[in-house]
Formats: sequence, C-alpha cells, structure tokens
Amino acid sequence: MAGPSRYSTKTRAKRIALQYFKRLHPFRRWKLILSIAAPVLAALWIVAAASRGDQRLYLGGPVSTAHAMFESECRLCHGPAPRTPVSQASLAAAAAATPSGFFLKVADASCTTCHAGPAHAASETFTPRCASCHIEHLGRAVLVQIADRHCVQCHGNLETKGGQPSPYHRTIPTLAQHPEFAVDVKDAGTVARVRLDKRAELHDTARMKLNHVKHLKTNLKGVEELEKAFGEAAVVKLEGGAQVACTFCHRPDERGQYLQPIAYAQHCAACHPLDFDGRFPDAVVPHATPPIVRAFLRGTLSEAFDQCQTIPDGEAGAPTRERCVELDLAKAPPAPAAEGDRPRGLRRGGGAEAPPADEPRGGRLRGRAPEPEPAPVPEPDTPRGGRLRRGGDEEAGDAPRGRRAGRGEPPTPSGWVAGQMATLEPSVFKQRCEYCHTVTREADALPQIVSTAITARWLPHARFDHHAHRPVACGECHQAATSTETRDVLLPSIATCRECHKPHAGARTGCVECHRYHEKSRERSPDGPLKIHQLLDRVGIANRDRVR
Repeated sequence: MAGPSRYSTKTRAKRIALQYFKRLHPFRRWKLILSIAAPVLAALWIVAAASRGDQRLYLGGPVSTAHAMFESECRLCHGPAPRTPVSQASLAAAAAATPSGFFLKVADASCTTCHAGPAHAASETFTPRCASCHIEHLGRAVLVQIADRHCVQCHGNLETKGGQPSPYHRTIPTLAQHPEFAVDVKDAGTVARVRLDKRAELHDTARMKLNHVKHLKTNLKGVEELEKAFGEAAVVKLEGGAQVACTFCHRPDERGQYLQPIAYAQHCAACHPLDFDGRFPDAVVPHATPPIVRAFLRGTLSEAFDQCQTIPDGEAGAPTRERCVELDLAKAPPAPAAEGDRPRGLRRGGGAEAPPADEPRGGRLRGRAPEPEPAPVPEPDTPRGGRLRRGGDEEAGDAPRGRRAGRGEPPTPSGWVAGQMATLEPSVFKQRCEYCHTVTREADALPQIVSTAITARWLPHARFDHHAHRPVACGECHQAATSTETRDVLLPSIATCRECHKPHAGARTGCVECHRYHEKSRERSPDGPLKIHQLLDRVGIANRDRVR
C-alpha cells in the first residue's frame, strides 16, 4: 500500500506568487510601452497628415484609372457638390450651403460636373444614384463593370412612371431568358419593332438591289485584278478558287467596333465602273445626282464635237479621226489600194504611173466619150457659185461657198449633241443607274434616283465590338451566303450569341456587355464647362469663373 502523497494541491498553490504582476518584467514593460506608443504615434500621424492636407491615408482602396489624376483629393468627391460654374456668387453660395466631410456620400452633382451623363429613360420609375452602380475603391478597371442586379431591379419586372406599357420586353432577368432581338422596320412612314424570328414581317426597306450570293461566287470576273490592286486581304482563297472577301466591302471603322457605310468609290467602283459608251473608252459617268450625270454627258459630247472640227494631220490625228468617224463627224480616209489592184506600169517604191499602151501621149483615150457641154453662164443677178436669189428665201451666207443646198450640210453642235443625248442618256440611266438603284421617271422630266435609306444601326439600344469578335468568320453570324434579295436582314439571332456567351463556361454574359444605361445621344456638348485648374483643384474657388 502506497504511502501519503508528497505534495497536495494546496501545497502547490502556496508556491504561486500572487503579486507577480506588480513586479516589473522586460516583456511586460515593452508590452505596456508599445500599447501606449502605437496609438499615440498613429494619432500624431493623422494630425500631421491633416495639417498638410494629405488625405492618402484615408483611402479605402485604389480608384479607377479614369480618376487616378485626383486619387488623393478626396474632397473633390466627398465634399460640397460642385456645380457648373456660372458666376462667382452662385458658386460661393452653393459651397456654403452644402455640408462637407469625408464620411459624406458622393453626391450625383459631383459626378455630373464632369460627366453629365444623361438619364436612361424619361419613363423610368426612379433614377439610381451614380455611386450605387459606379462603385469606387474596388480596383483600377471595375468602375464600368456593373453587376446585373442594378439592371434587373427594373428590367426584372419593367414598369413605367405613368403605368403605360413599355415598348420593350417586360422581364429580362438573365441572358438565358433574354428575348429574341427586335429591330425597327420603317415602311410607308410607320415604324414597327419586329423580332428576328418573325420572318414574315421582317424585311429590309433599303431601296437598293443587292444579291449577296452573286458577290460570293468563286472566280468572279475581275477578282484577279482586285487582288492585284488591293492586296491579298481583298479576296479569300478557297478550294474552288478566289472569292471576294466580306471585309472588302464591309470595312471596320477606326475603333473596329462598327462597319463603315458602303460607298461606291471605295467599295463598288473597282468591279462596277460606270463606263457608258465604247466610243468614249476613257470617260466614266460620275456617281452623282441625275443633273450632274446629264451635265457630264453633254460636256463629253460637246468636247468630242469640238475635237472633230480640227483633226491633226498624219499619224498624230489618227485616233481622233477614227473616233470622229464612229461619231459620224468625219469621213473615213480612202483605203489604200491592194497589191493586185495597182495599175500596170506603176513602179514599186514610188514613181509616176505610166500611161496605158492604148492611150497616146497627152492623156486622151481612144473612143473617149465626148466632153460635157459647158455650164450656162449665170444671169447677172445670180452670184457666183450657182445660188439663185429667190425672193430672199435663201441668202447667200446660209451655206459655204461652193456647197449645194440640201447636200452634205455640216451638223450644228447643239443639234448633234441633242441627237446623241436622245439615245445615250436613257441607256445610261437604264443600264448603269437602274442596275443598283431604284429610278423613278415622269413624262418629259429627268429621271430621279430614290434615296437608298440603308440602315446604319439595326440595334441602336445595344453596342457591339467587331474588333473583339475577329476570330469568328463573318459567315458564322451573318448568313450572307444564302441571301439573294435586299430585303433579307442578316443579323444573328440571340441563339448565336448564346453559343459563346455562357455563364461560368464562356464569354461574359453581363448586361453591360451589350447595353448602356445612359442615353448617349442626349449627352452634353464636348465643350465642357471646366478649366484644367478647376478640374484638378476644386470647382467654386475664388476667381474660377469661366472665360469666354
């Protein structure tokens, strides 16, 4: 049996010094010093920074890149709401009446002083604060990455201010539940919103004649010249041959977002020149209004008539004479005699022609017909040249001397041009203008070209960036390879977008990827109200009025 324990709990408790905390110890001494010194130093730092006006220590995080120039000037946003400077008195009154402080929320007026973002819609039930969507101090580039919750708070169950039904879809909670795209179809003065899946009602009202299928055929006439003139980017090499590239006609703008409008000079003239007559191979009708086309034709014909009046001799005038013969403004030169048609006795290489053997010298042929009787001597009142004066009906100056009246009268410039215009002008409008455009005609009036009215933006309430979609072939989204009529609308459907834009497994699907809140068409003029020192210092300081 074991003996009694050597130490008990009470015995051990007596060994503990109950006043140990009152005795100084290096560790406890430094702990006390640091606990007092750290807050004191922090307070001194805050006081020193405040005395110098340095507000960097108050920052909750970095601001966006757009606001980095006044990252340390908190008072520009967390201060009196600045207003557009109109006068010194109004600025001073506004600054005095508005409370200021670091813990104040950023007022909308602080944002609209620089940005002045217009409202979203006049019928919206409420307008959110700028800072509720654009949250600062979260990073350099997240200011414009707005969460979908800010959009769905209205578009999850869209309501208008007056209770009227909205022209847009009422419920759009996510991209997966986004309705089919709808476009404005303008017809007969009315505008109707038509969804892309309603093919019977959907049509392009542009007044043009365009067939994409023909333009996408391989080995079209002139495609080789197109590649030589504009480079390899103008064509696409396929197994069956070369094809005109989509981007030859549909070229991106400087930013790469949208496509430039189609223009004849840049996109069509290389394959569709406006030549109008083989007799004028170098003349091309300008792609302009009908009055300009008519003036060009008249000028070209008048110039040709003037050139045919003075044709240079020899080889220098051969091209001009040939064209004038085609225009019936000159006689064709006599054809040179063939080798077998040369008269006997003609020496090669030149020389006089020897008289025939049966013709005596002097040039008279045997058995020659008698000479014609001499013409009668004109009467004394008949002028030389054989024209009779008949009661003043025909004056002597009506025709050149020696030319018989009614035979070989030269055409007048106006008469010849009018005769040519009667056949040339209708063919130009029929074969050239009407090939692509809609032409209207009225009796005894110049034909008119109907405005093409090509739609520039099919989805004006959305934004798109072609530059970001460069890896995708044009034909994957725009079904131009099967389009034979201008009325076809070649926009991709929402299903095409969903193939790549998928949540958690694809491109981003946020609302702001395609839509914007502010109506940019109502944004203020680029001529802003602030000077540089007003923007960087503060709006409303003395002597900061704008100088015009």
